[in-house]
Amino acid sequence: MTQEIVEKKQYLLHWMYDFIEDDDEPAYLKSDVEEFDQLISSFIKMVEQSSHRSDFCWVSSQVEALVTKLNELNLKHQHQLIETDQREDICALISLVIQKAGHACEADITEKWRDW
Repeated sequence: MTQEIVEKKQYLLHWMYDFIEDDDEPAYLKSDVEEFDQLISSFIKMVEQSSHRSDFCWVSSQVEALVTKLNELNLKHQHQLIETDQREDICALISLVIQKAGHACEADITEKWRDW
């Protein structure tokens, strides 16, 4: 994982954990952020290490699978796990992973699948 990807992911997770600490009755728990982290980390690792990463169709299918899982996780928390700021950070992180895999990513690839 490149330093840039690590930093983007840490920034995103920081604010998700911060929400839990600042809210008396948060809509999600630390374990939910850890599950989110596991999903994101698995996606990053898979794209970075796969011999298929040069195939944009394959990368796109991995993005679709990730977004579907994130939709399910967010739904489990009444759409409160992924807020507007997190959405933008997640999309930026996914775009960065795609770019590091060698693909141009000007538009938001997640938009056609995401509910958040």
